[in-house]
Amino acid sequence: MIPALRSAPNPTARTLEIVRVVLMVLILGAFVMYPVELFIIGHWLDTWESLVPFYLTVPGVIFTVWVLFDRKTSWVRWAFIITMWASIATGVVGAYWHWVWNMMDAGQVAWNWSFAMDEFHGFRPVLAAMAYTNMGVTGLACIFRAR
Repeated sequence: MIPALRSAPNPTARTLEIVRVVLMVLILGAFVMYPVELFIIGHWLDTWESLVPFYLTVPGVIFTVWVLFDRKTSWVRWAFIITMWASIATGVVGAYWHWVWNMMDAGQVAWNWSFAMDEFHGFRPVLAAMAYTNMGVTGLACIFRAR
């Protein structure tokens, strides 16, 4: 990303590359700070599933930094894309389980509209898990360039 910014041929291309770099830096910050927040709130249980966001942080940080400086190496690019898809999946699955656990805390899992929407903003924040989906979608949007 940074080499593309430095070699941008015109002001429009330079502006687009600046936007891409800023978004990548925001993704990098999210990959660092969300696990810190999860650590602070004690987001781990006796199951491995609660540790998935922490495991995803390692390749997320490494490949995001690497892609910032070297987008041409194909295996790094593919590793970044796979990591972003894993982030999307982690966010969607995490949001689903937060929602189901909120319903189970209420005593049942009922998929009628009013009950499901009431439990959408229950004890476990459903949209907080979607932050990983946001990081993944933004990363995928940044890595692809129109030709």
